[in-house]
Amino acid sequence: MRKLSAEQQVADSLRHLLEDPKIPATVRAQLTTEYNQLRQLIAKLDNSSVHIVAFGKVSTGKSSILNALSGEQHFKVSPLHGETKHSHHLDWPSFQQQSVVLIDTPGTDEYEGEEREAMARQAAAMADVLLFVLDGDVSASEQQQLQAISNPHRVVIVVLNKADLYQPEELARLQSSIAEKLAGLYSALVTVSARPRAITVVKEMTDGEEQTTIHQPPADVTALKDSIWQLLEKEGKTLTALNAGIFAGRISDTIAERMLEVRSQAAQKIIRTYCIAKGVGVAFNPIPVADLLVAASLDVAMVRQLSKLYGLPLSKADAARLTATIMAQLAVLMGAVWGVNLLSSALKTVSVGLSTTLTAGAQGTLAYYATYLVGQIAGRYFVQGYSWGADGPKKVARSILDDLDRDSVLLEAKSHIVSLLKSRDKAK
Repeated sequence: MRKLSAEQQVADSLRHLLEDPKIPATVRAQLTTEYNQLRQLIAKLDNSSVHIVAFGKVSTGKSSILNALSGEQHFKVSPLHGETKHSHHLDWPSFQQQSVVLIDTPGTDEYEGEEREAMARQAAAMADVLLFVLDGDVSASEQQQLQAISNPHRVVIVVLNKADLYQPEELARLQSSIAEKLAGLYSALVTVSARPRAITVVKEMTDGEEQTTIHQPPADVTALKDSIWQLLEKEGKTLTALNAGIFAGRISDTIAERMLEVRSQAAQKIIRTYCIAKGVGVAFNPIPVADLLVAASLDVAMVRQLSKLYGLPLSKADAARLTATIMAQLAVLMGAVWGVNLLSSALKTVSVGLSTTLTAGAQGTLAYYATYLVGQIAGRYFVQGYSWGADGPKKVARSILDDLDRDSVLLEAKSHIVSLLKSRDKAK
């Protein structure tokens, strides 16, 4: 069997992530941007493309640098701030069967340019080679920007543009300062003059008259071009696969987090549905023993429903054992509550009129609260991989109780149960 290249292996793993049937449609809808990025990564790997992204503040000369590298005026250049509104791509000559793509991005630190800066950061996050463009000493905000988008495996070339504006000794001091402030964040530091300033040449003619001409020096990006070619020759075959794998890992983590959020929201709906069913069932049922039986069966049904949501359905017997374990821990931690529950059950058989409604409401509220606790503890057990963890079920139950806003849950329960009881009384 032919061994797959690193690029093909990563592309296959991305396709699996993209087509994973276990990811709910709701999650896919929420992560449209991330899924589009996955498709872009797959296309990049299939074409063996290396993406070189220019990133930096407005007016540092990103577009001019890319134009000078490509040898054509593809990227729009203007003296106005924020000329680049969107990310732009240009195919550069291939290098050893690798496609090289130059990508321009909107400038950062532009007034009211948050949306364009987000575009630039998104493009930078997917870069194989990042050209971090400066036109002077690095500022605190630029340092923070590079720290935010860099990772140990991304190649960063710091490009000091407009070198023609500085004397040699000034340029040397600038390079030293930049190297010190960005230590550990870049692979190479080069100086370029992408659009050198025009030079006015005054020539004295034979007749004594002076002739003035404007000379436009050619762009000088030789050091940058050499640095890029050396890099591609050394690491070109692995750059794309490595960065795609890292970026895909982040997307995978995002998908997992979002799935957990969606499941958590669905779990809360299931729990509250069973809370209401249990609270109403207990409050409406005039037979004390039957109250407890109804309550137990609903808790087991809820636990089974939650187990299905988290992807490992429990049998009725397993769900009953898990419910019994949770109830045992709650009985130890909240014995007084269960005493009140049993007392209300007994009182309900002898109370009449409004007293019956009040005691039934109290018991229904406590039943709602008990099921809410069972659901939260079971949910934690499922999220932890069907495990209580090193601390055991008692610590998990205690953690849930400590974090719970008991009064708000009881108030919610009381509102549901008493409202239904009053509706029943009016109907009689």
